[in-house]
Amino acid sequence: MTYPTLFSPLNVGAHILRNRVVHTATVSGYGANTRPTQRLIDYHRARAAGGTAMIVTELMPVHHTSLANPFLVSVFDEDNLGLLKRWAEAVEGEDCRLVGQLGHVGRQQLWSPLATPVSASARPDPLSWTVPHKMTAGEVEEMIESFVAAAERLQRAGFSGVELHGAHGYLLTQFMSPFSNDRDDKYGGDRLRRLAFVREMISGIRQRCGAGFLMGLKMPCDEGVAGGITPEEAEEIVKIFVAEGGLDYFAFSQGNFSPSLENHLPDMHFSKRPYQHLHARMKKLCDQIPVMTLGRIETPAAAEQVLAEGCGDLVGFSRALISDAAWANKARDGRDGDIRPCIYCNYCWGEIHAGRGMTCVHNPELAEPHEIAWQPAPARAARRVAVIGAGVAGLEAAWIAATRGHQVDLFGASPESGGGALWESRLPGRADIAEAIAFQIARAGEAGVTIHLGQRVTAQEIAALRPDEVILATGATNTWPASLADGTAAMDIRTASQELLASDSPRSGTAVLFDQDHSAAFYAAAELFAARFERTIIMTPRAAIGSKVNFISMIGVLRRLAALRIETVPLSLPLALAEGRLSYRNALNGDESEIGDVSCLAYATPRAVNDKLLAELGALGLNVQAVGDCRAPRNMAAAIHDGHAAGLSC
Repeated sequence: MTYPTLFSPLNVGAHILRNRVVHTATVSGYGANTRPTQRLIDYHRARAAGGTAMIVTELMPVHHTSLANPFLVSVFDEDNLGLLKRWAEAVEGEDCRLVGQLGHVGRQQLWSPLATPVSASARPDPLSWTVPHKMTAGEVEEMIESFVAAAERLQRAGFSGVELHGAHGYLLTQFMSPFSNDRDDKYGGDRLRRLAFVREMISGIRQRCGAGFLMGLKMPCDEGVAGGITPEEAEEIVKIFVAEGGLDYFAFSQGNFSPSLENHLPDMHFSKRPYQHLHARMKKLCDQIPVMTLGRIETPAAAEQVLAEGCGDLVGFSRALISDAAWANKARDGRDGDIRPCIYCNYCWGEIHAGRGMTCVHNPELAEPHEIAWQPAPARAARRVAVIGAGVAGLEAAWIAATRGHQVDLFGASPESGGGALWESRLPGRADIAEAIAFQIARAGEAGVTIHLGQRVTAQEIAALRPDEVILATGATNTWPASLADGTAAMDIRTASQELLASDSPRSGTAVLFDQDHSAAFYAAAELFAARFERTIIMTPRAAIGSKVNFISMIGVLRRLAALRIETVPLSLPLALAEGRLSYRNALNGDESEIGDVSCLAYATPRAVNDKLLAELGALGLNVQAVGDCRAPRNMAAAIHDGHAAGLSC
């Protein structure tokens, strides 16, 4: 076996897991009205059938004061018992242990302004500045009982166990951490009393549910805030929990609801496996209690390595299993190249945080009932399909159509496939995007797509192929800024950054980047400009930047821009650039100002579709559909999902 440790069994409490792969708790947004839905059950069943040994559910509120969002499944509601049983049967029936994550958001009531936030103390939440109600000792005891009752309810439903959510700055962390607990009663003060809330909870669950019921604790080994749980403090906390017993595993995470939140979900700008040294440090103190390590563990080989190096006994994945439900089975069978790779863009998290339900950039079949065994259905009759445009929309359409049995020719004007995504992958910190492109290229090769690169085809050349179907995926182009005088020396951001990528020579003067795009790609390009120019300024007509970047990744964007001393000029529109002086206007009051020593002006504006061929092909009587940015300029997820649908429609 290629990964002997990763796919060896492990005793966790009274249970034997078939391997070391764990799906960590992941809010999906698939619940509804505080109840499990069939989609939520199907999502977890697919990962269980895909070889995952243990699945930890998303946070399940244990008390009415923690109904942060109605898509979270409330486990304090006895009326949910029947649905909870169906959920457990679906997952446990695939030889996968289902563990319910019990938690309470505490003072972090971000979604429900009418709910009463509660906490160990009245200290405000560092993200929203919400000031919570300080729980009385009686209310703390009531809360502990709600955790115990929730665990017992899940046991009756057939769950294998529970995980206590003591990470990410939620209520358990708020009690454990000196950063958030200033009580002077039995639940605050010295370390042992700060832990009393969780210690009594562990004891109560163990007494109520017995020794055979699995129980883990997820906690921070570094909160990332002054006065919070540091690695040294975490070590002391772990020693106490190990000595007192009752826990079957530990899972370690980082960050809380503050600027350190980005550490909770390290995106592609982070190094790979950024926290393994911390987890190895904690593992040394855990005696025989298994430790789950997690955080941007990018491949099966990396998972095997962290186990071999003693960083953990279990390997936790979330985004990797969102990308590919069969990750474990493919890795076990030596089919690493078939795994749809996670690119750590955090698009999934952004969609959840926006309340739209979890979506993956390049797994359009996510949470569909057939996801685990999904293959494009064979076409009723083989046809000839021409795909024009070799970006991610065209690549997706081409490999899907070819897999269905069609004869597919893919044409790309550039010498390489990938389009705008390939450009983005070459910007600072965006290299993981190339993995998604490589996955598509590999699938196209396997399916027999004939790829023609480096040639811009005409409508007549396509017509000469006599295709039954044409898919147009020729993208879109930045338009000239409406406020900017014609003839001004300016370039679109992609062209300008490609020039910089071709040479690492320093440039003099100031680069001004006009931002009507607000995407992660734009700010990665800004980092490139900052590395070349003496001064870099982002100008935007909005009051702030980053409206299209998910919040957790936007923290990192702002941190990097600040470190590079990139300036921001909000609510402004460029007017003209003459003799190194850029004039601009305030978008609200019309005041005009200037920036001197400007040697480069680049823009990212609303894009116009490149659909010239659409009318020409239609005039020749060809059946043609536009997809991706060529249909309507959007993002990478929309492009791939559009291409996917087009390939299935042929």
